[in-house]
Amino acid sequence: MTTYKELKGTNIEAVSSDPSNPVLGQVWYNSTDQAVKGARVLAAGAWATGGNLNTGRYAGAASGNPGGSLAFGGYSGTAYVGNTESYNGSGWTEVADLNTARGYLGGAGTSGTAALGFGGNPPSTLAVTELWNGSAWTELNDLNTGRQLLTGAGTTTSALAMGGFVTQAINELWNGTNWTEVNNLNTGRRSLAASGDDNTSALAFGGLTTANQDLTESWNGTNWTEVNDLNQARQELAGAGASNTNALAFGGRVDPPQAAQTITEQWNGTNWTEVNNLNTSTKSNFGSGTNTSAINIGGTQDPPILANTEEWTLTTTVGAWSTGGSLNTARKSLAAAGIQTSAVVFGGDPPPGTYTADTELYNGTSWTEVNNLNQARAGLGGCGSSNTAALAFAGYQAPSVRALTELWDGTNWTEVNDLNTARNDGGGDGTTTSAIYCGGVNVNGIAQSESETWNGTNWTETNNVNTGGRGMRVAANDSSNAIKFGGGPPAIDNTELWNGSNWTEVNDMNTARYALAAAGTYTAALGFGGNVPPNTAVTEQWNGTNWTEIADLATARWGLGGNGNTSLALASGGGTPTPTDSTEEWSDTVPTTVTFGDS
Repeated sequence: MTTYKELKGTNIEAVSSDPSNPVLGQVWYNSTDQAVKGARVLAAGAWATGGNLNTGRYAGAASGNPGGSLAFGGYSGTAYVGNTESYNGSGWTEVADLNTARGYLGGAGTSGTAALGFGGNPPSTLAVTELWNGSAWTELNDLNTGRQLLTGAGTTTSALAMGGFVTQAINELWNGTNWTEVNNLNTGRRSLAASGDDNTSALAFGGLTTANQDLTESWNGTNWTEVNDLNQARQELAGAGASNTNALAFGGRVDPPQAAQTITEQWNGTNWTEVNNLNTSTKSNFGSGTNTSAINIGGTQDPPILANTEEWTLTTTVGAWSTGGSLNTARKSLAAAGIQTSAVVFGGDPPPGTYTADTELYNGTSWTEVNNLNQARAGLGGCGSSNTAALAFAGYQAPSVRALTELWDGTNWTEVNDLNTARNDGGGDGTTTSAIYCGGVNVNGIAQSESETWNGTNWTETNNVNTGGRGMRVAANDSSNAIKFGGGPPAIDNTELWNGSNWTEVNDMNTARYALAAAGTYTAALGFGGNVPPNTAVTEQWNGTNWTEIADLATARWGLGGNGNTSLALASGGGTPTPTDSTEEWSDTVPTTVTFGDS
């Protein structure tokens, strides 16, 4: 058997405290804690926006996962409905209705083609059970005790129905034909949530007695056992998970003031941990899936009633921002180019009303001042592959916007051919020989939609973006493909893709904002910081289809420089609202210390 020393070249070291900067795979013995520890990348997840329901509603039920789900029943705001919709991973399609329209029902099922719906109301508490076979609902044997505000877990042949109104502890087991009353919950409650793929292993959590509950109970097929509580007591939440050892709890209502929530917690079989929140607060939402792949559907904010869908994905890496070397000149509305270990920033606005031509190079540790731009300006665009090759274009220096383009060769800036349309605060990216610039405002502050591409010598006007404006940002390898996002004010969440000929609107950002920063390409991008208002630290990642919120910047700011890619990126300068010299470095793999035996 291969030993640790053969793999790593050293024995496991005994230390009195954990190392401050462990590397992935490092193992040590902490004599103080009397435990063997190591450094690994923890799994983490995030919510991404999916397609909207055709009928917005709350208090419905669901089965399946983001790749194939079913949403059924609920309250639309004017009536209880039997509407059933099928999800294919991107959009919802209306299919055959429940035979009994109702809300506040329980549901079970692990796919979008096989589901069970039971209980609910109106006109009174119902015991009705229906089976979905992929095309139609069929009535089956009723629950023994009719109720609403209950929850369910399992499949169409092995399910549980637990809790309900009024503050009931009743637990019933489904075997594919009949319901049988089995051992009750320890604490009766309603408006709770559950996880579990069959009737032998489940988790029940949250809910309402006379107050919101954080109680969690685990089912082993015979009895319920109280285990560690949720971090946030709440009712009207949704749940997902395959058993009593893994689960998600998301959304819900906290009293007072009866507010809809975004809170998401993950269960590892022992404890609940707060993880990345839903993008939209919701209560009386419904969901299904597992702790690695789940779906959140609908809900309400009193008002509005929601039709939105969010998809949860558990990834194997955790990204984070860490502190980098400070700029020599604090500024906002600057431009940046290069990669995290070879970057250049230029131009910007130090104190309000002034403009700088300062250029600084970053080597992965510190910034060095070098030769200035020929024209001092703020709100300019920039691109380039390293700190030895960059392009600066557009910008503003009172009283005029600029069309000026300058080329950086690692030592000096040289003026080259101008943009066709002078403007500032648009979005641009690419290389010194193939770049794109779009949007911005003219000298009168009027939003522009023009788009231009650079071939190394000249700028050429191309088809406009669909939604123009200032403060949008672009990520691109070159002028043949690009993504542009954000903009304002007022802040927008618009996202468009460029295919070399036209701009096409695609799925929006989760947080509308302008004057943010960008890194990456049209299929894998980061958007971070910006102004909503107020200033934000939110970071979102684009995977080619959807935006997902990930780890925030340490410092909320707008008008910052951004460069790099989704693995290693750099955020520099910006307004907090005063100009800052702060630099932050993004890494998508951050070692975390764990004790062996921890999950």
